[in-house]
Amino acid sequence: MVDVADLFEDYQKPEGAIEVRTHVLSEGNEAILEDFLVENLPWCYFRRERLPSQIERSGQTASAIIGSKFPNPGAVMSGDFGEILSLFYLSSERQEQLIEVMKWQLKQDRNKAAPHSDIILLFRENEGVPSENDFVICAEAKAMATPSNRTLPIEKSIEGYVSDSTGRLSRTLTWLKERAVAEDTAEAIALYTRFSDEAVSTTFQKYHRSFAIIDRNLLDGELQRELDLPEQSEAFEVVVLGVPGLRDVYQRCFRRAIDEVPDE
Repeated sequence: MVDVADLFEDYQKPEGAIEVRTHVLSEGNEAILEDFLVENLPWCYFRRERLPSQIERSGQTASAIIGSKFPNPGAVMSGDFGEILSLFYLSSERQEQLIEVMKWQLKQDRNKAAPHSDIILLFRENEGVPSENDFVICAEAKAMATPSNRTLPIEKSIEGYVSDSTGRLSRTLTWLKERAVAEDTAEAIALYTRFSDEAVSTTFQKYHRSFAIIDRNLLDGELQRELDLPEQSEAFEVVVLGVPGLRDVYQRCFRRAIDEVPDE
């Protein structure tokens, strides 16, 4: 398993940059990141264990099934890529075994963003017994692959954090539980019930992150935009990732993921 965070290195920000944690993809790690994402993108949108039966029922290839789930090239694909990269980055930063919630599997329209909070990661210390050490990581991710004076990925990701911290996270967890009741297993229902009920008997921690995934050539300009930052702490942090050739990378990853998905 690739630790995505290890593929990035600290970035020396330019003069006048805002105070946010910033990393860039290390030289020589481009192919490692791409191969990792190509392998994992299909299972962000479709459950691996359901693929063989879907192939048998539909008479379609794995590539056709996965391709029908991916968004078309454009803003939604860019946004999904930023969210998925952020999910794997956050997961690899923690020592705990986190549950990565693949919200993209729940899309009703592949060419629209998944509803509610962008990224959810869950940790339960004990599967059956709630613990005060349980926690949720919730993140908002914005991607910027091409020049724009309107995208404002850092600012918009912070706006998303404000929404998450003032009610959207709670609504997201409730929505995940409702979807599990309708479509999933008892284990999944129990998982989301632990985090979604308004009156929980045992509290859990909530951590928020704002992620901006920016093309490397556009990174300095975005870091130098004037911005009033919220107070940052363990509970909330802004993280900026620079990826060279971001547009080409995300389009190539999705294309390869369709071509290379195995007929399991």
